[in-house]
Amino acid sequence: MLTCGTLYYAKRPFGWEAANWFYPKALLGALISYAIVVYKTYGPPQANLAFAHRLIVDENVEYLVLALYWYMNRPILVTLVPFVVFSLFHVITYIRSVLIPTVFPGVTEEIERARRQEQQQQGAAATALALSTPARVSKAIGDWSTKYYSPALREVGVWEVAVICVWVTVGALTFQTPLFAPFAYFQFLRLRYALSAPTRAAFRRVRTALDKTLTPPTASASVPALVADSYIRVRDILVKMGDTIMDPSAQQQQQQQHRQQRQQQQRQN
Repeated sequence: MLTCGTLYYAKRPFGWEAANWFYPKALLGALISYAIVVYKTYGPPQANLAFAHRLIVDENVEYLVLALYWYMNRPILVTLVPFVVFSLFHVITYIRSVLIPTVFPGVTEEIERARRQEQQQQGAAATALALSTPARVSKAIGDWSTKYYSPALREVGVWEVAVICVWVTVGALTFQTPLFAPFAYFQFLRLRYALSAPTRAAFRRVRTALDKTLTPPTASASVPALVADSYIRVRDILVKMGDTIMDPSAQQQQQQQHRQQRQQQQRQN
């Protein structure tokens, strides 16, 4: 998947036809990758509600379905970014945990021995010099992955919320993307918001940035009042939707209150 995605980006300057050819190949790689992971986790499909519920709450299944939807529609450039990032770390992990130990069988034991020596002697420099080249490469890959994995996931979450969401919405309004795309993607975000703490954190980051940019007292004087008011209305609606997702009973209470208010108005009339 990562190879296909990289080729897609590399081909863009040479023409959209070539880019559009590589786009489905990248998503096909994502589909195959997630399908393998899901099958290894759950095995053959089972016809029962418990199995279906396990699939619904699994993020690998959610991204598998999302990749399938993007695959069946016209290319949307920004949708590839999360899959490319995830694939990058999958490839790095595979190289470190499978390929290098297969070609150099003693690497894993060597790294473990060096780590124990480092803990005992606190001699990081001496330990690094004692490692062989394959072991240093494996350790460097592991350290890089550990350092950047969580920050990368945070940025991907912001990208999903702030870029893809806006892109498919504006695209649907201007007939550049399928009209159903925003609804399908909003459903994906709704599931991610309910099940993923990083996604909720991404929404908070985006809201904080927009509040600072568009609302007083931190907003620039050049921001029209209409823009600020419109943003606040939309923001408040989304906040209520988020509260409802996390606490469905709140929506039931609101609906009950609305029914009671209507009944009271009907009695008065």
